Amino acid sequence: MKNRRLSLTGQNGFTVLEIMIAVMIFSVVISALFSSFRAFITTSDKIRSDLTHNEKIRSVLKRIHQDLESVFVVQKPRYKKPGFNTDPDPYRFVGKEEKQGDRTLSSITFASLAHAALGAEPRPGVARIGYYVKENKNQTYDLYRADSLFPFPEEVENCTDPVLCRDILGFEAVYLDSEGEEHKDWDSEAKEFDYASPSGIRLKIILDSEKGEQEYQTFVSLAAQRGPLE
Repeated sequence: MKNRRLSLTGQNGFTVLEIMIAVMIFSVVISALFSSFRAFITTSDKIRSDLTHNEKIRSVLKRIHQDLESVFVVQKPRYKKPGFNTDPDPYRFVGKEEKQGDRTLSSITFASLAHAALGAEPRPGVARIGYYVKENKNQTYDLYRADSLFPFPEEVENCTDPVLCRDILGFEAVYLDSEGEEHKDWDSEAKEFDYASPSGIRLKIILDSEKGEQEYQTFVSLAAQRGPLE
């Protein structure tokens, strides 16, 4: 009988305390592995999302770059200074700044040969293209692109304009004149700018990220330019 008790309670078996400690250690290890796995999955999803967003922003900047590279400008002597009560140049280049919420955002309107035909309108031609931003319900901003063939509508913005990018924090444009000086706005029909078009444009799109605001920039040198009028 003594030998049987030793076999049941001696070194050949496990006590309840030992089993509880083993279960506790196993639970801690499994919990740590699960947390590491979940963190890895979350990080992978975030990296994948960032890569997708980055690629989309690059595509948007590429589209804007393409439109501006094909800008259409009426040259002198065909172009005449605007007179009293005359219609403005339909191909004018206009850059504006507008306050929306706590941000100052840019909009650009210009004529370009890079018309993007939609639906049953495959015909080419000079189009009036506009890029503008509107605040959305998330208190961020959506970037729109307008594209209309001549004769141009009175308003640049249209409720059917496609959204190129959602939930951005900013869209900024800086215009360079023939002397390389920077301007926050532009109007090729204004005496202030000598009735000229800009020589280049610096663009910036701002996104939100875990590391703070992330900026994407590009610079476009305009191939078609109208110099200052004497």
